[in-house]
Amino acid sequence: MNHQEKIKDYYNATQFDYSFIWNWRLKTTPSLHFGYYDEIATKHEQAIFRANEVLADWANVQAGTRVLDAGCGLGNTSLWLAQYRKASVTGITLVQKQVNTAYALAKKQQITGAEFLVADYLQTPFADNSFDVVWACEALCHAPNKDLFYNEAYRVLKPGGRLVIAENLRPERPMSPAKEQFLHEIFDAWAIPDLDTLEEHQQHALSAGFINFLHRDVTKNVWVSYKNLRKIVQQLKPLAVVLNTFKLVPKIRYNNYIQSGRQADAIEQGIFSYAHMLMQKPI
Repeated sequence: MNHQEKIKDYYNATQFDYSFIWNWRLKTTPSLHFGYYDEIATKHEQAIFRANEVLADWANVQAGTRVLDAGCGLGNTSLWLAQYRKASVTGITLVQKQVNTAYALAKKQQITGAEFLVADYLQTPFADNSFDVVWACEALCHAPNKDLFYNEAYRVLKPGGRLVIAENLRPERPMSPAKEQFLHEIFDAWAIPDLDTLEEHQQHALSAGFINFLHRDVTKNVWVSYKNLRKIVQQLKPLAVVLNTFKLVPKIRYNNYIQSGRQADAIEQGIFSYAHMLMQKPI
């Protein structure tokens, strides 16, 4: 099975868990990403949408901005950008089920300005110089060769366009054998082959041609999300074990339950952090 098929299988199997367990408190669009907590956002639903707002402000997404949401999931960010920033958004994902869900949510909420299609963000169908912003929120991690993403983002961005990324970072390569094993146990369950260091991301950006690379560590702002996820997993683990024992859920879903809760432990041990990155294509 190639890596694209692993990603499709993972999201097809776990969409229920994201929609109805992680997002049970959301009244609008379900989200696949973590929340951003600060003095403005102190609750789960607020933090989910605050994550969109913080990145949109940093990337200067305004009315009419053409945005490529690379790895759009269920469409939460694309629809938010279309509704609240009046941006023109194209969301792409490998998963047809997610495209169908995103369009259904757009229709339900009567949001225009966002379109969705199945496409690989490493090799998109778009012409050169098509977008003002390429947006990748917790999506780049799925790419085995992250340099290919930077090259493609550079190609489709207009001169002066911005690439904004929210992503987990490993602190170094390699870490100790125990930490490497811990990291891969967690992320293998999420169809994520590996994480890159900040320096590796910077090198990918430089090699692709980007300038003005900025980075900010926001682990403290998403930490509540990781703690909440660990708590949810602890509460559901007995049920998950029973369902797995009697083969009532796919192994992919069971591994998703168990490994999701370990991410907070990994952050506490310094195995990865969470960062925002922003860069520009030269004019």
